[in-house]
This record gives sequence, C-alpha cells and structure tokens, in this order.
Amino acid sequence: MNYQNEVHFTPMKAYSPYHSPYDPCPPLKIKYYSTPPQLYMHFQPPNLEQFPPHEALMRGTLWKPLYDYYDNPYKKGIHGHG
Repeated sequence: MNYQNEVHFTPMKAYSPYHSPYDPCPPLKIKYYSTPPQLYMHFQPPNLEQFPPHEALMRGTLWKPLYDYYDNPYKKGIHGHG
C-alpha cells in the first residue's frame, strides 16, 4: 500500500478573522495555519519509507510521509498577497 497515493488533505488552511473598527494595528485579512500530516493518519502504517539518518535529523522526522515542508504564506507573491 502506497501512502502517498492516499493523501487527501491540504497542509495549509486559511480563515478570515473578525476585524474591529477599533483595532490599533492594520489587520491581516486572511490568516493561515498549517496542519501536520499525522493528523490525517489513523495509525502509523507498517513499513513506511524512511529518510537516511542524516537527512532525517535535518527534516525532523524519520518517515517520509510524515515530513511537512513549511512554506511561509505571508511572503510576497505567495497566495497573491504581499
């Protein structure tokens, strides 16, 4: 069973918070948050593909399906904002 073919989630979510007319700072119209892949796994499947040990230390996980690259949505040009 290949876990990569079963991924049906979006790692980056967005929402529009309430903005008071009395907020002292200019508001962010859209706020983003990330959801890690382990939230969408019921149990850790056996025989998951692994990173080599040195690469696993740099990525923060041993298992490739649990690696989640973080892309800053507030950088200029991403999602049409900035």
